Parts: sequence; structure tokens; C-alpha cells
Amino acid sequence: MPDSTPPVHAAARIYRRGLKVLDLATDALALTGLVVLVLVVTWQVFSRYVLGSTPGWSSETALLLLGWIAFLGIAKGIRDGSHIALGFLVDRFPGALHAVVGRLAPALMLVFGVYLVVQGSEFTRLMANSTLPATGLPTSVQYAVMPVAGVLITLYSALQLFGLLPQAAAETTTGDGPDAAGSDGDADPDGNEKHR
Repeated sequence: MPDSTPPVHAAARIYRRGLKVLDLATDALALTGLVVLVLVVTWQVFSRYVLGSTPGWSSETALLLLGWIAFLGIAKGIRDGSHIALGFLVDRFPGALHAVVGRLAPALMLVFGVYLVVQGSEFTRLMANSTLPATGLPTSVQYAVMPVAGVLITLYSALQLFGLLPQAAAETTTGDGPDAAGSDGDADPDGNEKHR
């Protein structure tokens, strides 16, 4: 029996699955980096205070992991819409200006993502022939997070800009997100929702 799924639904399903795989991979990489960072710092402290000597590679490894976690966190924050915003100011704007600012923020994040891809790729290429002193890793490992995070930021910002990011689109258009009025008791005594 032939598949009766329309091509649009099949493409949407592939898009959602692909985005989910990318999200899970980003989260797994950031979480793994965080766990390894905690282990490295714990070993560093134990070695210094109990064994009386600090391994030379531990500080460098911790800083390297911190950079990767931070840049992946930026991409995750854009994906989840969890970066700090000046909502109290933007919410006071008239409707048309509010909509313009709502489109401007993802557009600026997209420009930042492209900048990270371009400049990060250049830094990574320039540092390919040098090594980090303590670990002996290529210095490019330190800068490779910039284009990786830049690609993620560009993708998530573009999807957000065009309303194709499932979580962000659902929260901004339907008010079903965690910051929706009424979801945390933001209603006046008459039961009417407060608008922020």
C-alpha cells in the first residue's frame, strides 16, 4: 500500500525530526562539557590540596571547556528564547513598533551568528598550526566553538525570525509559553489576564 502522506507533511516531519536531533546533539555536547568541566576542576582542587601538586593540563582544559559551554549556551538560549530581554521597555511600545522590535531582535542575533561563523572560521584557520602549551592540543580547538555556535545561532535566529522555531513560535503566537499571562498567577482579582 503506497504512503498516502502528503509531501508537505512528510517534509514537516523530517524538519521537526532533524531539528530535534540537532537540539539533542547540542544539549548533549553542552552537558557533556559541563560534566567534564566539573570533573576536571574537582580533580584540580583535590590534587592541589590533598596531593600537593596541580596537574598542568587542568586549568587549560577547564578554560577550554568553559568557552565551549558558554558559546553553546548562547545558541541554546536563542533556541529556547531564554536570553535576558528588556520586555518592560518593549511592552510599552505601540503595536506596530512592538512588532518591528520583535523582528529586529532575531535579525540582529542572525547577524551576530554570521559574524561568529566568518570570524570564528578565520581564527580557527589561523590558529591551526599552533598548540596550547599544557595540553598540546591545536589552538584551533579553542576557536572552533565560534563557527560551530555561529552556525547554530544563525539557524535558530533565522527560524525564529520566520516563525519556524516550534517552541518560540508557539510561545509568541499563542501565549502558551512559560511566560504567558496567567501561567504563573498573573491575573487580576476578576480573573482577567494581565498584559505585560
